[in-house]
Order: sequence, then C-alpha cells, then structure tokens
Amino acid sequence: MLEFLAPPVSIFILLLLGFLFFKWVSISGEARVARRIESLRRKNKEYHLFNNIILKTPDGTTQIDHILISPYGIFVFETKNFSGWIFGDAHGKKWTQSLFSPYRSSSIKFQFQNPIHQNYKHVKAVEGFLGIDLKSTFNVVVFAGGSAFKTDMPENVLKLHELLPYIKLQTKIFFTNEKVEAFSQKLRDYIEHTPDTKEEHFKNIVNNRVHPICPKCGKLMVLRTARKEPRAGSEFWGCPNYPECKITKNVSSENQ
Repeated sequence: MLEFLAPPVSIFILLLLGFLFFKWVSISGEARVARRIESLRRKNKEYHLFNNIILKTPDGTTQIDHILISPYGIFVFETKNFSGWIFGDAHGKKWTQSLFSPYRSSSIKFQFQNPIHQNYKHVKAVEGFLGIDLKSTFNVVVFAGGSAFKTDMPENVLKLHELLPYIKLQTKIFFTNEKVEAFSQKLRDYIEHTPDTKEEHFKNIVNNRVHPICPKCGKLMVLRTARKEPRAGSEFWGCPNYPECKITKNVSSENQ
C-alpha cells in the first residue's frame, strides 16, 4: 500500500509506525516498573511517583520514564524492555544486545547508547527543574524484559526484581516531608499547565531522526556505528545496499 503514496508521505508513515511500535514495547516495560514502584508507594506515603514526564531542556525536551520523590532522595528511572544478553559497563559509550535466532548459526548483535549516560541527561533536567544538586539524586536503569547481564553491572543498573530492594536501601534523609511535598506540587503544577510538551517532544524526535534517502540508490538509509578509528563509536547514516553502495552521511549534518 505504501508504494502508492508520495515518497515523503510513505517515509513519514514508516517513521511513525516504527516510533509507535518502539513506544509500545517500551511502555509495556515501563508499566511493569510503574506497578512495582506503585506497590511501594501505596504502603509508604513518603514516596511520590510520576510516570512518563516530559521536561523542557535548553536544547528541546527530554522524556523521563519515572521520577520518584522521597525524603531519601530523588530517583530518576530509565526503563529498558530488552531480551537477550546485555554487555556493557559504566563508562562505555555503547552497550551491546545479543539475540539468538534458530535460523542463524550466530547471534544478532545490536549496539545502543549507554543507558546510564542516557539517563544522566534526565537527571540533570530534574535537578534543574527542582533546583537540587547531584548528591540527592539517583540515576537508576531498570531492565524489565527477559534479558541477562553478561558483564558485571554497576549497582544502579537493575533487573526488575532488584528494584524495590534498591530503593529501600537508600535511607539517608535529604529532604523534609514539607520539601518533598513542595517538589511534588511543583511537578504536578508543571504537568497541569504544560499540556503541549508531549506533542513538542514527538516533533523533536521526528525532526532529529528523519532517515535521509541514499542519493545513489533512492532507499531509506540506516543508522550505523563506526567500528574503526578514528571514528570508532560515532554514528553515521549508511546505505542498506552496503557493500555494493558505500554512500554515507554524517548524522549531525542531517539533524541540523
């Protein structure tokens, strides 16, 4: 059906469908994390939970899966609903997901941004919004799917069953109950009075990730990660017909 549509329209529809599928997978993981934290919040009213928050940043917007406000600090959660094997460390720019298929003799590997680094932007956005410092915030990554860690992970990278024990371990008091309520009310007021942030955030995602078309083959280019120096680890657009077609484009120049 898409072949009957004008190229710009069909490309936009493909991007939209891909984005919606990705969000559906992500939301299923986020829902499990939210339910787990909510079970704690119902028993202890010191905790205030906010889900799927979009905050404005100097360069646009950023979407935060979960924010938990408590006297014991502000927890900022990034959820990953992944399967397969996960390889990574605290300082690496990229992590690797390895998937096994009965139709292949070897695993399929995908690289993704270090989620600790990804969530650091969210933490900084929360700190700026609430006017707090790094000492009272927790950058937490939760893998909610059926994945298995194949490298030693930092203590703030958790499987779903480790989530509540991790929160309960944090017992140092940073804020009074009055301050916690003030933070929570500020966030509630922001959500109530800025209803257009989700639409703005979606536009930012589409504008920043529109796949260019290969000028030689006319096909939608794919995002790749360079493996060789001097550009190892950097992202670029490559033609899906590689190695027959070796056309590439710089990501940053396409996103400006």
